[in-house]
Amino acid sequence: MVPGTGSSGDAEEGGAGAAAEEATSCAAELESREWMGAEDASLRMTASGGRLVETDGTDTYTSSYVVTSDGDGSCGLAVTRADGTVVQATVTIEGEGDDERLTCEQLQTAFDWVPAPRDGEVRVTDVDDAYLSLVGGSEDALDLAVSLWASEHVPGASEAAFDGEVYLDTRTGSVTATFTCDDPGRTILSVTWADGAFSVTG
Repeated sequence: MVPGTGSSGDAEEGGAGAAAEEATSCAAELESREWMGAEDASLRMTASGGRLVETDGTDTYTSSYVVTSDGDGSCGLAVTRADGTVVQATVTIEGEGDDERLTCEQLQTAFDWVPAPRDGEVRVTDVDDAYLSLVGGSEDALDLAVSLWASEHVPGASEAAFDGEVYLDTRTGSVTATFTCDDPGRTILSVTWADGAFSVTG
Protein backbone atom coordinates (compact mmCIF):
# COMPACT_ATOMS: atom_id res chain seq x y z
CA MET A 1 0.00 0.00 0.00
CA VAL A 2 1.33 3.44 -0.90
CA PRO A 3 2.10 5.61 2.16
CA GLY A 4 -0.51 8.31 2.70
CA THR A 5 -3.35 6.29 1.17
CA GLY A 6 -5.90 4.01 2.79
CA SER A 7 -7.76 0.90 1.76
CA SER A 8 -11.53 0.63 1.41
CA GLY A 9 -11.48 -1.23 4.74
CA ASP A 10 -9.89 1.80 6.39
CA ALA A 11 -12.59 4.02 4.91
CA GLU A 12 -15.30 1.73 6.22
CA GLU A 13 -13.74 1.74 9.67
CA GLY A 14 -13.54 5.54 9.58
CA GLY A 15 -17.18 5.75 8.59
CA ALA A 16 -18.17 3.40 11.39
CA GLY A 17 -16.17 5.47 13.86
CA ALA A 18 -17.88 8.66 12.74
CA ALA A 19 -21.26 7.01 13.04
CA ALA A 20 -20.41 5.86 16.54
CA GLU A 21 -19.43 9.41 17.50
CA GLU A 22 -22.77 10.67 16.21
CA ALA A 23 -24.73 8.14 18.29
CA THR A 24 -26.97 9.75 20.87
CA SER A 25 -25.54 10.01 24.38
CA CYS A 26 -28.14 9.19 27.02
CA ALA A 27 -26.07 10.91 29.71
CA ALA A 28 -25.79 14.09 27.64
CA GLU A 29 -29.56 14.11 27.08
CA LEU A 30 -30.18 13.55 30.79
CA GLU A 31 -28.00 16.55 31.62
CA SER A 32 -29.33 18.81 28.87
CA ARG A 33 -32.58 19.88 30.52
CA GLU A 34 -34.82 19.89 33.56
CA TRP A 35 -37.24 16.99 34.00
CA MET A 36 -40.61 16.89 35.75
CA GLY A 37 -42.70 14.03 37.10
CA ALA A 38 -44.78 12.36 34.41
CA GLU A 39 -47.77 12.27 36.78
CA ASP A 40 -46.97 15.31 38.94
CA ALA A 41 -45.43 18.49 37.47
CA SER A 42 -44.37 19.71 40.92
CA LEU A 43 -41.68 17.02 40.95
CA ARG A 44 -38.49 18.29 39.31
CA MET A 45 -35.10 16.72 38.62
CA THR A 46 -31.82 17.94 37.14
CA ALA A 47 -28.46 16.26 36.64
CA SER A 48 -25.42 18.33 35.74
CA GLY A 49 -21.73 18.46 36.59
CA GLY A 50 -21.88 15.32 38.72
CA ARG A 51 -24.72 16.63 40.89
CA LEU A 52 -28.22 15.12 40.85
CA VAL A 53 -31.01 17.20 42.38
CA GLU A 54 -34.60 16.05 42.96
CA THR A 55 -37.35 18.11 44.54
CA ASP A 56 -40.98 17.36 45.37
CA GLY A 57 -41.83 21.02 45.83
CA THR A 58 -41.13 20.89 49.56
CA ASP A 59 -38.02 18.79 50.15
CA THR A 60 -34.90 18.67 47.98
CA TYR A 61 -32.67 15.62 47.66
CA THR A 62 -29.13 16.20 46.41
CA SER A 63 -26.79 13.39 45.35
CA SER A 64 -23.52 13.13 43.47
CA TYR A 65 -23.10 10.80 40.52
CA VAL A 66 -20.57 9.34 38.11
CA VAL A 67 -21.53 8.07 34.66
CA THR A 68 -20.43 4.42 34.50
CA SER A 69 -21.82 3.56 31.07
CA ASP A 70 -23.42 5.51 28.26
CA GLY A 71 -25.18 4.70 25.03
CA ASP A 72 -28.11 5.45 22.76
CA GLY A 73 -31.15 5.48 25.03
CA SER A 74 -29.61 4.10 28.22
CA CYS A 75 -26.84 5.00 30.66
CA GLY A 76 -25.59 3.82 34.04
CA LEU A 77 -24.88 6.06 37.02
CA ALA A 78 -23.16 5.39 40.32
CA VAL A 79 -25.20 7.64 42.61
CA THR A 80 -23.99 8.63 46.08
CA ARG A 81 -26.85 9.93 48.21
CA ALA A 82 -26.58 12.46 51.04
CA ASP A 83 -26.37 9.71 53.67
CA GLY A 84 -23.44 8.07 51.87
CA THR A 85 -25.47 5.27 50.31
CA VAL A 86 -24.20 4.32 46.84
CA VAL A 87 -26.83 3.18 44.34
CA GLN A 88 -26.24 1.79 40.86
CA ALA A 89 -28.87 3.49 38.72
CA THR A 90 -29.98 2.78 35.17
CA VAL A 91 -31.49 5.66 33.21
CA THR A 92 -33.54 4.98 30.09
CA ILE A 93 -34.70 7.72 27.71
CA GLU A 94 -37.15 7.06 24.88
CA GLY A 95 -38.67 9.39 22.29
CA GLU A 96 -37.41 12.75 21.08
CA GLY A 97 -37.83 16.41 22.00
CA ASP A 98 -40.88 17.18 24.10
CA ASP A 99 -42.10 13.59 23.58
CA GLU A 100 -39.17 12.15 25.51
CA ARG A 101 -39.79 9.97 28.56
CA LEU A 102 -37.13 9.18 31.15
CA THR A 103 -37.39 6.25 33.50
CA CYS A 104 -35.13 5.33 36.42
CA GLU A 105 -36.27 3.15 39.30
CA GLN A 106 -33.43 4.27 41.56
CA LEU A 107 -34.47 7.94 41.85
CA GLN A 108 -35.98 9.09 45.13
CA THR A 109 -39.06 11.14 44.22
CA ALA A 110 -40.38 9.48 41.04
CA PHE A 111 -39.52 6.77 38.52
CA ASP A 112 -41.09 8.33 35.40
CA TRP A 113 -40.16 11.75 34.03
CA VAL A 114 -40.90 13.97 31.04
CA PRO A 115 -39.14 17.17 29.86
CA ALA A 116 -40.09 20.26 31.85
CA PRO A 117 -41.06 23.32 29.78
CA ARG A 118 -38.10 25.49 28.96
CA ASP A 119 -38.50 28.86 30.63
CA GLY A 120 -36.24 30.75 28.27
CA GLU A 121 -33.51 33.18 29.24
CA VAL A 122 -31.90 33.34 32.66
CA ARG A 123 -32.12 36.82 34.20
CA VAL A 124 -29.22 38.42 36.07
CA THR A 125 -30.28 40.18 39.28
CA ASP A 126 -28.87 42.16 42.24
CA VAL A 127 -26.05 43.69 40.16
CA ASP A 128 -24.82 47.02 41.58
CA ASP A 129 -23.00 49.97 40.04
CA ALA A 130 -19.80 49.29 41.99
CA TYR A 131 -19.44 45.91 40.28
CA LEU A 132 -20.39 47.25 36.87
CA SER A 133 -17.73 49.96 37.15
CA LEU A 134 -15.11 47.21 37.39
CA VAL A 135 -16.34 45.32 34.32
CA GLY A 136 -16.71 47.98 31.67
CA GLY A 137 -20.08 49.27 32.82
CA SER A 138 -22.16 47.16 30.41
CA GLU A 139 -24.91 45.25 32.16
CA ASP A 140 -26.27 44.13 28.79
CA ALA A 141 -23.03 42.29 27.98
CA LEU A 142 -23.05 40.67 31.42
CA ASP A 143 -26.70 39.63 31.03
CA LEU A 144 -26.01 38.09 27.63
CA ALA A 145 -22.95 36.09 28.76
CA VAL A 146 -24.61 34.70 31.89
CA SER A 147 -27.93 34.01 30.19
CA LEU A 148 -26.41 32.11 27.28
CA TRP A 149 -24.26 29.90 29.51
CA ALA A 150 -26.84 29.27 32.24
CA SER A 151 -29.68 28.57 29.82
CA GLU A 152 -27.61 25.76 28.30
CA HIS A 153 -25.88 24.35 31.37
CA VAL A 154 -28.28 24.95 34.29
CA PRO A 155 -31.68 23.47 33.38
CA GLY A 156 -34.42 24.85 35.58
CA ALA A 157 -32.77 28.19 36.36
CA SER A 158 -34.58 31.43 35.57
CA GLU A 159 -32.42 33.79 37.61
CA ALA A 160 -28.73 34.25 38.52
CA ALA A 161 -28.19 36.60 41.46
CA PHE A 162 -24.94 38.51 42.02
CA ASP A 163 -23.43 37.40 45.35
CA GLY A 164 -21.93 40.80 46.12
CA GLU A 165 -18.25 39.83 46.20
CA VAL A 166 -15.56 40.18 43.55
CA TYR A 167 -11.96 39.03 43.16
CA LEU A 168 -9.68 41.54 41.41
CA ASP A 169 -6.45 40.22 39.90
CA THR A 170 -4.24 43.31 39.78
CA ARG A 171 -1.63 41.59 37.61
CA THR A 172 -3.96 40.62 34.79
CA GLY A 173 -6.70 43.19 35.38
CA SER A 174 -9.36 40.46 35.44
CA VAL A 175 -12.40 40.64 37.70
CA THR A 176 -14.16 37.46 38.89
CA ALA A 177 -17.52 37.35 40.64
CA THR A 178 -19.96 34.61 41.62
CA PHE A 179 -23.66 34.37 40.87
CA THR A 180 -26.12 31.91 42.42
CA CYS A 181 -28.84 30.43 40.23
CA ASP A 182 -32.36 29.70 41.47
CA ASP A 183 -32.42 26.10 40.19
CA PRO A 184 -33.09 23.38 42.81
CA GLY A 185 -29.37 22.75 43.20
CA ARG A 186 -28.54 26.46 43.71
CA THR A 187 -25.79 26.27 41.08
CA ILE A 188 -22.97 28.80 41.54
CA LEU A 189 -21.53 30.47 38.45
CA SER A 190 -18.08 32.03 38.26
CA VAL A 191 -18.06 35.02 35.90
CA THR A 192 -14.71 36.49 34.83
CA TRP A 193 -14.26 39.76 32.98
CA ALA A 194 -10.92 40.13 31.17
CA ASP A 195 -9.75 41.94 28.04
CA GLY A 196 -13.18 43.49 27.57
CA ALA A 197 -15.16 40.24 27.54
CA PHE A 198 -16.99 37.95 29.97
CA SER A 199 -16.45 34.20 30.39
CA VAL A 200 -18.67 31.96 32.52
CA THR A 201 -18.02 28.62 34.20
CA GLY A 202 -19.99 26.62 36.73
